[in-house]
Amino acid sequence: MGPLGYTGTVPDRPVFSETTSLAGHQLYVTPRPGHGDQFVVAPLLPAGTEHAHTHDVPAPRGIAVPADPVKAAALIRRRLLFNFRLAAMKAQNNTSSGPGIPVTITLDPDGRPDVLVANARGLYELLGREGFLLDPATGRCRLPESVREPSEVDWRTNRAVRKLERLGFSVTTRLADGRTFRYSVQGHAATAEGPVTGYPHTPRRSR
Repeated sequence: MGPLGYTGTVPDRPVFSETTSLAGHQLYVTPRPGHGDQFVVAPLLPAGTEHAHTHDVPAPRGIAVPADPVKAAALIRRRLLFNFRLAAMKAQNNTSSGPGIPVTITLDPDGRPDVLVANARGLYELLGREGFLLDPATGRCRLPESVREPSEVDWRTNRAVRKLERLGFSVTTRLADGRTFRYSVQGHAATAEGPVTGYPHTPRRSR
């Protein structure tokens, strides 16, 4: 998969984990039922994609691997990663193409961002440089739960928006109150729905 951004586990759920690359590729890892010395490794949908984007894309199959990390890594590399990368590139390419690739940032009532982007460069900036994490359930990028201060959430969200704009992405920000901002590749608001002026800073949390 290339350099991993992080590996996550969920302690209060059945034992499993996800490994995430900075290109938005994720593998699901869980013990193989009835085989205590094996694990199942299966690919998840790439970041920013939905099942509709996988039409005519051959789906890479999950595989069983031994508990030995060295042997497991070699088997994953040989039997899974190449086909997974090809399928992921095709699925992500099906989401958009050309200049002004769309990015949608949805803010929850606390102002926390939920970022939908399928482009590899955008994912690298968010996952590799801006410290976002990839939610395996939605394929969207989010700030870590450790980032709690409203001022830091606001600052990091706006910094990510400005960086994506400078890279030529067409960024749409949806506020929790329903207002929507769309930006040109020059970084200026192209359209805004609702009686708003200026840059849409994230709302502060209620005390």
